[in-house]
Amino acid sequence: MPTDSFASWDNTLNWWPRLETEVLEPLGRDTHARYRRYDWDLRALAEWHEIVPGGVVILEGVSSSRAAVRSRLSLAIWVDTSRALRLTRGLERDGAAALPLWEQWMADEDTHFTADNTRAHADLIIDGTT
Repeated sequence: MPTDSFASWDNTLNWWPRLETEVLEPLGRDTHARYRRYDWDLRALAEWHEIVPGGVVILEGVSSSRAAVRSRLSLAIWVDTSRALRLTRGLERDGAAALPLWEQWMADEDTHFTADNTRAHADLIIDGTT
């Protein structure tokens, strides 16, 4: 499940309580989880998604191995990619007009990863340059 279904340009990191309430807590009780995907183009919540319990849950995206969930993870992977390359890839996807949004996003990431010490808690670090 991508964390991009919860994050937004206006809420880069503080969306976590919705993920906990709608997905992680129900799955932890072995019950169905339901969440509304965030639509980045419309900038609004979109269609509902359902997750049936009883399988492996892959949580993918920025801050998906944050301290708040770390004790419940089986494996945390850090994808190590330079700041310049991350920005280039983001602008290729979103267009040059998104530069101010990306600059703020990356500043928020820096603050979060420093405070959370996420990389140091990764079980596996992989090279994200290729």
